[in-house]
Amino acid sequence: MNQQHYMEQQLRNMGLSEEEIALYKQQLRQTTSPVSDWPALLKDNVKQFNQLFSGDDADVTDGDEHPLAILLNPHSQLDTPQQWAIACGADIAFVNCQYLNDLTTGANEQAAREHLSEWWDISNAGELQETLAWLQESGHRIEYDIIWQAINAVSIKESKAFLREHIATNELEEAVVMERFRNTRKALELFRERKLVTESLQPDMLIWDFGRIINLSRSGYAAGYISFGEAQEYIQACVPLLKRTYTSWKHLSVSYQFARCVWNGVEMGSFEILHNNMEYLLITPESPWVRLSFNS
Repeated sequence: MNQQHYMEQQLRNMGLSEEEIALYKQQLRQTTSPVSDWPALLKDNVKQFNQLFSGDDADVTDGDEHPLAILLNPHSQLDTPQQWAIACGADIAFVNCQYLNDLTTGANEQAAREHLSEWWDISNAGELQETLAWLQESGHRIEYDIIWQAINAVSIKESKAFLREHIATNELEEAVVMERFRNTRKALELFRERKLVTESLQPDMLIWDFGRIINLSRSGYAAGYISFGEAQEYIQACVPLLKRTYTSWKHLSVSYQFARCVWNGVEMGSFEILHNNMEYLLITPESPWVRLSFNS
């Protein structure tokens, strides 16, 4: 097996679809290196790889001027506990200009399907359910727990050795996990500097996976891939652990922002947008984070 075919197989082993692999190869071909030189390409494109396949459906880019408007469905039939669960996904829903108080997102079926296809490569009910099952069972939080243990190692050398032992089984996985390790260190530095991470307020990766379960379920319902009851079942299953893990809306939001930096890299433009959104949602009277007590 040649080097190109070997790396393609490693991408499949990581769970990427043929469409995702084709997209990644297309991105690599735009570089100046020969496409057959996979190791060199991977070294130069790991950050792009993380961004392509982290599964984040929030379109936050440098230079965005997000209209600070909280969208609420005046006809929402959800009760308070159901709205509380929807509010746990507000970091993503607010960026995507979706309702913050309803199972519906405000998008029609076609727009919802395009959204799922563009950001998640999901085009039917089976693919949606498969992705939701992965997020429920492990998502990214399992790998993050290992990275966090490596962060606390005595030396960088020991950290890298720990990651190679527990995650990286080949060259591609090592390049990806080392990039995420560096992202975590940079994120810790930034969040400590901004006093978003303290001894009493430590980020947790759960919301990175569960926030996406909430919003994927909503988009899946809007797309017609799952029923109202199925979407509610996925969402409500997140609630008990979210309540046990976080102490406030701010704790939940900071954790989401931190996780995004780990998987997509520390980009100050995106960071500032999400941070400002959090501040806005925490003080604006119509915001669900103001109307609904986190500990209700």
